[in-house]
Amino acid sequence: MKLFSIWSIIFIFLSLLSFGLNLLLDGYFEPIALIGGIFLLIGVILSFIAITKKENGKIKFISLASFFIILLLITWFEPFQVVRIMTWLINISQLLA
Repeated sequence: MKLFSIWSIIFIFLSLLSFGLNLLLDGYFEPIALIGGIFLLIGVILSFIAITKKENGKIKFISLASFFIILLLITWFEPFQVVRIMTWLINISQLLA
C-alpha cells in the first residue's frame, strides 16, 4: 500500500500550486506563501513516513527530491520570500505567547 507516498506527492503538488499562485498574483500575499510552506513540510514528513514504512515504489523518493528542488528554486528566484515567512511566523508566535 502506497498511501503515504501518494499523499506526500499530493501535498508537494499543492505547495507548488500555492507558490505558483503567489507568483502569478500582483503583489505578495504572505498567507498563500505560508500555506505553500506548510504543504511542502507536510509532504516531506509523509515522504519520510513512507520511507520508514518501506512502501513499494519510487514516488516517496520523487517527493523527497522535489522538496529540495522546490526550496532551491524558491531561494534562487525569490530569496526574501523565506525571510518574509520566517518573520511572519515570529510575529504569530509573539502574539500567541
